[in-house]
Amino acid sequence: MRASRRPAWLLPLGCIAALVAATGALALQAPGRTAVRAGQVHLVALNHEWYAFAVGRSKQDCDHVEIWNTATKGIWRFGKPGPCTNLGSTGAGISALGVSGNRALWVRFNGGNLRDWQLMTATTTQKTPKQLRFVEQDVELTTPPFVIGDSTAGLGIPYGAGKEVVLLGVNGAAIFKRTEPARVAAVTAGNGPAGAVVALLLDTGEVVMLRKNGSVAWTVPYPAGSVKAIALAPLGLVAQLPSSVEVRTPTGSKTVTLPAGAVMTDFAEGTILYALGNTVHFLHVPTGHDTLVLKGTAKAPVVATMDTHGLAWGAGKTANFACAVCISP
Repeated sequence: MRASRRPAWLLPLGCIAALVAATGALALQAPGRTAVRAGQVHLVALNHEWYAFAVGRSKQDCDHVEIWNTATKGIWRFGKPGPCTNLGSTGAGISALGVSGNRALWVRFNGGNLRDWQLMTATTTQKTPKQLRFVEQDVELTTPPFVIGDSTAGLGIPYGAGKEVVLLGVNGAAIFKRTEPARVAAVTAGNGPAGAVVALLLDTGEVVMLRKNGSVAWTVPYPAGSVKAIALAPLGLVAQLPSSVEVRTPTGSKTVTLPAGAVMTDFAEGTILYALGNTVHFLHVPTGHDTLVLKGTAKAPVVATMDTHGLAWGAGKTANFACAVCISP
């Protein structure tokens, strides 16, 4: 159901000061809209106007995923509200999240000595979560069997399952499936050079760029374990390495430096979004200009993502959004 003009969970800008005090998180970038939840917002994904976020478990409710249409202000929850049941002895939760159009894709885990991993999906018109894949593995195995990537421009949601990479369309059908020679460690989608729409990092260190039909557009060899994060944009493949971020095209490259301990979380419009401790920054690649955007606390950490449509972030028990023209830096 579409939300009303100003639902109870949306706060006007005049309430931001009180909200900051309540959540313990200082947002240097003021949100245009904010949704308050009972649990912590710990994962966020943005694809144009569609904003998905994962809410952690609370006394009142189980962890779950929601989609927010930032253009119409409609919001949809996946799964019925209520306390969690049948929780495993070694932990349960949501570990990864992606969105494209009105479809969300996420990874849920639960178990004891054997942990169940489920790849789940739902849409605003089919709100009951559907399991796409299931893997049971020993809890001592620290590598999740599924990885989900960022996406832009309604391309679909990329995910990896072992050695297989899939680009899942908004309609729920696979745009392509492809088997690689090594495990897919990370994946992302975007409009890259030479027709590339998906970039995937293999355990071997190689990054493979794929076209929309699943064929290889170009590849970049890196040493195994050296790539920490990837993004794909018209500017090129953006790869975080141990001491720099490299923007790579089929014909050349450019490097920029992030502060020690920084983690690249997204890239759009020539700007790297990175986290450093409990702060979030913009680094503009052409100029090297660095801007502090968000700041959180130990009790209310900040997680953020962005695309050409705007900036989305979780801060404590709030989900926040600022449109692209509303971003102050």
